[in-house]
Amino acid sequence: MSDSPLIRYPDRTLVLAPAYCGSIYRYAAMAMYGNVIIDTSRRFNKREKECHRCTIEGPNGLQRLTVPLEKPQQWHSTLLDDVKVSTHGEWWHVHWGAIESAYGRTPYFEYYADELLPAFSGKIEQLAELDGMIHSFCMKALGISPGTTLSEPVDRAIPPMADIPYYQVWDKRYGFMPGLSVLDLIFNMGPESPLVLKKMADSLLSHEDNHRI
Repeated sequence: MSDSPLIRYPDRTLVLAPAYCGSIYRYAAMAMYGNVIIDTSRRFNKREKECHRCTIEGPNGLQRLTVPLEKPQQWHSTLLDDVKVSTHGEWWHVHWGAIESAYGRTPYFEYYADELLPAFSGKIEQLAELDGMIHSFCMKALGISPGTTLSEPVDRAIPPMADIPYYQVWDKRYGFMPGLSVLDLIFNMGPESPLVLKKMADSLLSHEDNHRI
């Protein structure tokens, strides 16, 4: 288990489904737990889009990126581990182009880009592997390294927390945009990203304290 100062629940485990370039809320929550499990063994749910969809902010405003998936014989019995990525439209080129267009002018894009780029090679066949590769990049960039032991008690939802404004390269054009992919935070804030996550965690604790009063 990590001894990170961001951890608020050292003896709890957070279990989440995989996500494609997951949201800042997701990583703020994971930073608070002593153990985090990404569960790829659960069934695929077509209504839960986060596993293959994310939102970034670029020169034209908000942009939703969706990874196309191969259609299995039966969606309702398909596990996330078995979901395959489609090669339709060579989506990886499109997504990387969108990310580069959105964040190429940010302070830290050039610093991190080479580490993230292999996820967009078009060679990854399984969705869980794709999500896992990007997730590993994000955890490393954010300095988050919780344990992976499934221990009780277990939480399976991201708690609500306040939006903490931070520098965004397109702020003057569109104003601050909350809830984007954590890539937005990483490329804009770099090593200061954990400070934003800490403030989000502190907002959650303040809310819990007020609720008890």
